[in-house]
Amino acid sequence: MIFAVERASSAAIALLAFAGIFMQAGFHKGKYYLGTFSYYTNLSNLFTGVYQLLLFIAGFTGGAFYAGVAGAALRYSLTLMIWVTHLIYHFLLVPDFKKRRGEDFNAEWRTFQNLDVHYAVPLLALLQWLVCADKAVPFWAAFAWLLIPLAYLAFAMLRAQILGPEPKSGVYRYPYSFMDLDEQGIKNWTKNILMALGFYIVLGFVLYGVSWLFRI
Repeated sequence: MIFAVERASSAAIALLAFAGIFMQAGFHKGKYYLGTFSYYTNLSNLFTGVYQLLLFIAGFTGGAFYAGVAGAALRYSLTLMIWVTHLIYHFLLVPDFKKRRGEDFNAEWRTFQNLDVHYAVPLLALLQWLVCADKAVPFWAAFAWLLIPLAYLAFAMLRAQILGPEPKSGVYRYPYSFMDLDEQGIKNWTKNILMALGFYIVLGFVLYGVSWLFRI
């Protein structure tokens, strides 16, 4: 029964993730928005879609392939990766967007692709983890998963250096204002990054605690 739920949910999550990215990039309008994959949201949905597709395939093959794809530490880390997308967006970015864009943001918020990548995919991935995943998460995974946001930070900062101070492409040099070194200055930038890192550590331990409760 659990494997059937896992396969069905994997197919649904992969489909939703890829559909959301497709629309976020503007392909449904016959165009492509520059900078689409500079955002953590779209990258986390892309990786989630690929992972869920592999999990779906592995569910039919079983054996070592399934054991590797569905490993407790990997699945825990990728669940945190996509759940962060929802938490940061809903509690940090939405209030700021509402303040700056007003009614324009309300219309944007209600679009399928926005609700899909920021709410539906993260929520379904978390529910799938709660119902189907192996909860024998090793303690070190609560720290190892931080490699994901740190890798994104390195990517975003490197991208900003490549684009230069006035990118001719017209896309934002930094995808998010809290990591905008030009706007924040080194002091505020460091504070913002440390606060984000602290939040990620706490979140990692919260989900680890949940996995521990399942094992009691």
